[in-house]
Amino acid sequence: MNGWMGSRLLYYVGGEGERMVKTLARAVGVLFVVLGVAGLFADSLFGLLYFDGVRNSVHLIIGLAGILASGREENAVWFAKMAGIGFVLLGIVGLARPEWLWQANLTEAESVLHLIVGAVASYAGFTAQAIQTVRLGSRQ
Repeated sequence: MNGWMGSRLLYYVGGEGERMVKTLARAVGVLFVVLGVAGLFADSLFGLLYFDGVRNSVHLIIGLAGILASGREENAVWFAKMAGIGFVLLGIVGLARPEWLWQANLTEAESVLHLIVGAVASYAGFTAQAIQTVRLGSRQ
């Protein structure tokens, strides 16, 4: 007797059939862990990105969250959406009203980097399509 055995959600970006959201979450995670660790050994990176204790902590937390979220499509989509919104807002405020960021003292290069990461993450998270896949089989 054939019957419904179970289903799961798969997320694809742009309907192209590739699970890029997980890869994006992992890549953003690794990037931010590297930035967090680099900040422990240097005050700046190429004179464009500056580090301090708070930034290092934030980079490490975001990086670990991205790496952990990359294990499942659902978590990766959520991470991409939240990181995308957060980084786009941070980039806009950093360029338009840097005084609103208290003592963060973000450079223009950092704000542009936040905009780029935020735009890519937002695209991946919000264009991911949930496709219900159903596995049919026999019940015994």
